[in-house]
Amino acid sequence: MASVPTSKNDQRPIIIRRVKKVKASAHHGGAWKVAYADFVTAMMAFFMLLWLVANPDPEKLKGLAQYFSPSTASKTPGEAVETVPGEKPGLGGKTRRAQASNPTSNGKPSEEAKSPGDSSGGSAAVPDASMRVLAEELRVMLDPVSIPQSTDTSPAIEASNQGIRISLMDSANRSMFKGGTSTLNDYARNLLQRIGRKLIKSGVQISVEGHTDGAGGQADSNWRLSGDRALAARVALMEGGLSADRFTQVIALAATRPVYPDQPLRPENRRITVVLHAGGSALPSDVSFKF
Repeated sequence: MASVPTSKNDQRPIIIRRVKKVKASAHHGGAWKVAYADFVTAMMAFFMLLWLVANPDPEKLKGLAQYFSPSTASKTPGEAVETVPGEKPGLGGKTRRAQASNPTSNGKPSEEAKSPGDSSGGSAAVPDASMRVLAEELRVMLDPVSIPQSTDTSPAIEASNQGIRISLMDSANRSMFKGGTSTLNDYARNLLQRIGRKLIKSGVQISVEGHTDGAGGQADSNWRLSGDRALAARVALMEGGLSADRFTQVIALAATRPVYPDQPLRPENRRITVVLHAGGSALPSDVSFKF
């Protein structure tokens, strides 16, 4: 059979198409989430650093530094804080204050000097964060270095879940009041006014206790003197800017709660104690963060 000739138009080119198969990329996992979280944390820390650097109040900065430091025990001239073996302060442990070496300093402070209900141990002794910060700020403000004409003793500040107790005690070198009267001297009045100015913006309620030494025993004059001194301290706090409705109690305790029961005539037994109750907020009423 004869072949049929083909035309040139029927000779089409053969096109070969190659299809490349693209394999799906492997799963990258969640490593990027960890990196992003680290980035956000670093940015937060950076802005916190900027806020701290821009804060012009050195007292607040020092108070924050002491609050976040490993050891929050405050040592003042003339006394040190010792931890009872086997206990941790701030975690339900007990601490005791040891007086500096002094030939006239004998005897032990009494736990009865605290108000009823104050606990010396257990979880009840742990103050909340706002009270701890306020206590540290008060320690910084009342540090002898920052107070002109200060003596070798400084106010004792103790914080618990009941509140903060600020004890302003007489010393052998200086008395808070003129002898045998309820008239504050200039140093004590300035000290109480400083405390009053510090507490203006906080919401804590305040009570004032007056204590005398044991020279007058249980005589009426001793009770009147301690009450008049507590009232004088209240007036000085109000001169610092506190309003009258911030005070809940003015208490006369005479010589019933000496710091040194075995030495009733010691000057430290004569003191004014300002009690900040934990029921109110210790934070300022106008707290704001500015960056």
